[in-house]
Amino acid sequence: MCVFPIDAVQIKKMSSFDENREISDIEESQQEADERLDEDVFSILIATDIHLGYAEKDPIRSKDTFTTFEEVLQIAQENSVDFLLLGGDLFHDTRPSTYCLYKCTELLKKYCLGDKPVQIEYLSDPSRNFSYTGNDTVNYEDPNLNISLPVFSVHGNHDDPTGEQQISALNVLASTGLVNYFGKYTNYSFVEVEPILLKKGCTKLALYGLSHIKDERLARLFLDKNVTFMVPQGDDWYQLLVLHQNRANRGAKTFIPDHSLPSDLDFVLWGHEHDCRITPEQTSSGFYVCQPGSTVATSLAVGEAIPKHVGLLQIHKKQFNLTPIPLKTVRPFIFREVVITDLDELQDDQAMTRAALAEKFVDIQVENMIEEAKELGQKGDMLPLIRLIVVYTDEDQVFNAIRYGQKYVDRVANPKEMIKLRSGMRNVKKTDNGNVNDDFMPNVNLANRVEDLVLLDFENSGKKLNCLSLKVFNDAVIKSIDADDMEAPEEVLKFLVKNAKDKLDAELVEVENVDDFVESVRDEVDNDASTLDRILGTRPWGNKKRNVTIIDSDDDEDLSPNKNSSGGATPTRGRGSRGGRGSRGGRGSRGGKVKA
Repeated sequence: MCVFPIDAVQIKKMSSFDENREISDIEESQQEADERLDEDVFSILIATDIHLGYAEKDPIRSKDTFTTFEEVLQIAQENSVDFLLLGGDLFHDTRPSTYCLYKCTELLKKYCLGDKPVQIEYLSDPSRNFSYTGNDTVNYEDPNLNISLPVFSVHGNHDDPTGEQQISALNVLASTGLVNYFGKYTNYSFVEVEPILLKKGCTKLALYGLSHIKDERLARLFLDKNVTFMVPQGDDWYQLLVLHQNRANRGAKTFIPDHSLPSDLDFVLWGHEHDCRITPEQTSSGFYVCQPGSTVATSLAVGEAIPKHVGLLQIHKKQFNLTPIPLKTVRPFIFREVVITDLDELQDDQAMTRAALAEKFVDIQVENMIEEAKELGQKGDMLPLIRLIVVYTDEDQVFNAIRYGQKYVDRVANPKEMIKLRSGMRNVKKTDNGNVNDDFMPNVNLANRVEDLVLLDFENSGKKLNCLSLKVFNDAVIKSIDADDMEAPEEVLKFLVKNAKDKLDAELVEVENVDDFVESVRDEVDNDASTLDRILGTRPWGNKKRNVTIIDSDDDEDLSPNKNSSGGATPTRGRGSRGGRGSRGGRGSRGGKVKA
């Protein structure tokens, strides 16, 4: 890891002191050294996937997301960071409840407003960076606001724009001036990622944001070289990208591999993945990826049981240091998987059924998990989340998991979902000595949700819908459930019907060929990865490129060379520096383009 040695600098300064000097003098000199160093160091708190509003109707877990978000804001305030950087999914629903919006606004006002001066210069054009929010300035330079803690955020797949006007919940926050919402793109044929340019002392930061785009679509854009990153002039910019996409390989073209991103990047804040991998990992391209994970468990999966963290990212010129900070208000979550095997030793009553013995076996496991949760040391007296996968090897071992959970109503937060029974599969292949191999394994060949079962049924039977695209309509149903976008299926249905009618009207098709023609229209829609995006999310700009001005704060040279990712030189020109907060300078340098 490329770490700038703050401690080493301080020690070097201390070594020049006379040991006989007063302690107070040493402390004063040390403070001066810290202040000088701080003038050049960006201090950024990074977090992703807050999911405000998740389980807000649950009587036990309703306040979890708001409590943890407040802790994140408190950590930012206590560490006097320059800004808070969020990696998407601030909200759990596309259309959060009135209470959720109110509570979020209340917390942002409490921690983000104040008289503490913001020490970072904004060098790029905010009217371009925030053009889709209606703001023509970054919030801390707005004369009508007193911002002490700036917040920058992209949107994720849960709080993405929706509806006819394509408004995200982040648009609402941006309109209040409490959040700087960036990284939204509506052209799905060509994406130009334009950075926000910031400066603190001698450190210059190019902050790129790429809000969520459907993974299949974005993967195709990267594959076709249709994603371009605008590069500021000079090689002294620290390039940080905020991304909200699949990182784990869930199948071809359903994730963004590290190597598809530009090698010029220095650091990537990766949102969407909930597993906490807070320690930066260096890729084969040389840049580092940090995956903080979610701040709340939104599913009872093993990855959610990893302790939750945020990160304190410090950047000095082209070096960085990241300090993981554990979250203390997260509800304890213990995940375990067990296989029921020999129950004879638990039988103390000959009348006990195999199901009763299995429950007794599970009792021991659950009690151990509850004790383990108490040792995690989270703040407050919170009931833990427990998920125990019980693999049974005999039908006689099956018991009612929901009824079983009622015994723990006052001891765990999720008694109805605590136990999940899974069938084991006996491997009856005989060994060399003729005995039966009694190994058991979980049956993992089951679909995870009903929508997957529908697709599997059609795939296995070879059936297809005559007119409608099953894949697109199924994706719309998933979106309506995951993002609470109840209009999605209706909008998709209207589009598919209208699309078929329009193409029939435009073509002279013989009556006997209508069925074949309609099927061809259906197949065309099936094979277009951008169909759902076009229906629900876009007013396309076509292939027209925008002229992007990148401001360099120091150089006023015209047509100076800028290295791109392939090693070539790109002539650049543009604007000069701003003299200070809110002031604008003359013409200067424009950055070049580098394709991913």
